[in-house]
Amino acid sequence: MKKILALICLAIIVSQGAVYSAAIEKVTEERGYISSSAEKDKDVYPNVAEISFTKETTEKTIELASTKNKEVMAEITKSLQAYKNDNTEIRTGNYSANPNYTYNSKNKRTLTGYTVVNSITVKTKDTEKLGKMIDAAIKAGADRVGSLSFSYQNDGSVCKDLIIQATKDAQDIAQMAAKTTNQVIKGVKTLNTSCYVQSNNSVSYRNFAKASAMSMGATEDAAAETSVVPGKIKVKANVHAEFYVK
Repeated sequence: MKKILALICLAIIVSQGAVYSAAIEKVTEERGYISSSAEKDKDVYPNVAEISFTKETTEKTIELASTKNKEVMAEITKSLQAYKNDNTEIRTGNYSANPNYTYNSKNKRTLTGYTVVNSITVKTKDTEKLGKMIDAAIKAGADRVGSLSFSYQNDGSVCKDLIIQATKDAQDIAQMAAKTTNQVIKGVKTLNTSCYVQSNNSVSYRNFAKASAMSMGATEDAAAETSVVPGKIKVKANVHAEFYVK
């Protein structure tokens, strides 16, 4: 029997940030199918944070630089141990020891000393304690705080709900498209789903209030602790389905 090929594309934008699309492809007069896609998303607050604390030490000899750096890093690590539990992991981040040189007009170099850089990384689910951790590490001698990032550890419940919603929307789109072309859905040909967390390291990091209070003579306990405010992270679910029609 002669095949008839018909292609109808629809694009529908609805509220709540969901965008849907559908394509109808009638392969034969007896057996065709409709392809439809749907997407759902949800904004969530991150529940995991990672941050690094670094100490840089420069001395005349590598032995002295290493010894002094080790002493300060021991204090930094000790200050963070108070926050270590099943939700918080503390590990070595990076370590480097490099010679320092100066160069004269003839490009002759002279050794002036050594710089040791040591950092530890903290990964925690206790995101509300980040400010206290930063303050403790700085007080213990950390001279750099960085690589602060947030993520969302998905337990499956958010993705499950989003996939269910997106699947229903994909089916609704397919049914609407089928009705428009006088077709009736007769079953599912294929169904593909995916769910992922968008990367978003947006964060407000503020310790100016504490620095200002301390400069005006306030005690450390009275000064405001460092404020860390993470932005929300988007979880997205996508569904692509093909439905048999007749």
